[in-house]
Amino acid sequence: MFGKRSVMLLNLLVVVRAVLAHECKPCNLRTCAVKVAHGCEGGRSVARDPCGCCDHCARLEWEPCGGQDWAHGYCALGLTCASINSTGAATIPEIGVCKLLPGNPDAGLEDERCPLITGCEKAEAECVCDARYSCLGTFTYPNEETCMKAIKSEGRRHEHREKHKEKYVGPPNPTCIFSGCNLTADGCMCESQSCHHNFTYINRSQCQEAA
Repeated sequence: MFGKRSVMLLNLLVVVRAVLAHECKPCNLRTCAVKVAHGCEGGRSVARDPCGCCDHCARLEWEPCGGQDWAHGYCALGLTCASINSTGAATIPEIGVCKLLPGNPDAGLEDERCPLITGCEKAEAECVCDARYSCLGTFTYPNEETCMKAIKSEGRRHEHREKHKEKYVGPPNPTCIFSGCNLTADGCMCESQSCHHNFTYINRSQCQEAA
């Protein structure tokens, strides 16, 4: 019995994917809007339409979405392209409106209609890699190799900072003849005969090296 149910479920998933595929015409027959080059304004994220063809800025609450080939866009994280005439999700090629549906609070995290994306994220000193169908989800690193390089690079920078992290405090004598430098937003600031400052670097050369 369990085997028959598994086969039926697999067949159902295949049918669903086939039906969803008919929502979109081939990418080479489509004309995408101007490519999103430098991200999106107003808190919007970049979205890839479920057809896997075009990038656009995700639609916000109460903005139109869906339509033929998702020409009216995909909704931002947490929002669903909802039907205007009913309480559920819009059925493509229906044009809907983006809103929060109580039964679908995690909308956009994963969506079987969207392209499969892969990548990795850092978790302390390790890389966690995954794959999911999503129009919104992006990974910080495209693969494990890039992620591990970033971790090693951060480790080297940390070692360099620790190596040059020396605290110098002024002598207790009343003349306060003591000099040194601190690294600020304006560069290395050095002083001599100071009674009021503790210096991170003993001289300008060491400060500039750290910078």
